[in-house]
Amino acid sequence: MQKIVMSVDGSFAAESGARYALALAKAAGAELDLLFVATDQSAGAMKRAEESLRRLLRQAHTLGLKARSVTEIGDPVRVMRDYVAREGITLAMAPVSGPEAAHRLLREIPCAMLLVRVVHPGRMASPHEILVPVYGGEFEGGGLDAAADLLATLGTYWQARVVLFQLRQPLTRLFDRRRFGEEETPEQAERKLSPLVAALSGRGLAPGTRVSWGGRHGPGITAEAAARRHDLIFLATKGPKRFLQWLRTETVDHLVRKSPCDLMLFRSAAA
Repeated sequence: MQKIVMSVDGSFAAESGARYALALAKAAGAELDLLFVATDQSAGAMKRAEESLRRLLRQAHTLGLKARSVTEIGDPVRVMRDYVAREGITLAMAPVSGPEAAHRLLREIPCAMLLVRVVHPGRMASPHEILVPVYGGEFEGGGLDAAADLLATLGTYWQARVVLFQLRQPLTRLFDRRRFGEEETPEQAERKLSPLVAALSGRGLAPGTRVSWGGRHGPGITAEAAARRHDLIFLATKGPKRFLQWLRTETVDHLVRKSPCDLMLFRSAAA
């Protein structure tokens, strides 16, 4: 990870999300570009954006980062896509603003994409407990190493505990019942976490694992995050198509609306 671009729009939410970009750039030794695309060119909007950029640049320089701000005009997603290609960006970041913008960013940005939702804007981005929900098949076709690299970078930088979490859904309908001996045991469920456990262990982390029974995934994940006082939920996926399918479901919608802590949605470039 060499060059990061973070999309900012002058809002408090975007500025808070950019703190994660600052931390990640520091942890990875990467250059950071703060990209402001002016969709509202009124005097008030431009002044707010300029003040936000100045604050972020001061924080970047305090951290010893090589950072700069860039202001452009046009469609935000198209501008970011062109900027990524032109500047050789390896990771693009943006605040989660809504499903339509998220769909476009994940579909059109060619490099790795990290969407951030900050629940507590007044807090500094320094989580101590990171919850990583794992669902079947998410890394088929690629993306495991990229997700492990990012998690290891963040976990090591913050000295955070990383917990891999799988929610097992009970069979509730008569015709869902498997034959005797076919039901997955907790040990078998936990073994599904082993590829990511191995990848993180090889990067110097010792992740915890947790398997729990629950109903719908969204409420199950948010309940787990709240009960265990996690600071950050990190959700990865193997690629744009799979991610968009998941993004349209109530699981991610629920996480975006109801997450009790900060949320990261990651899509790798290799997938």
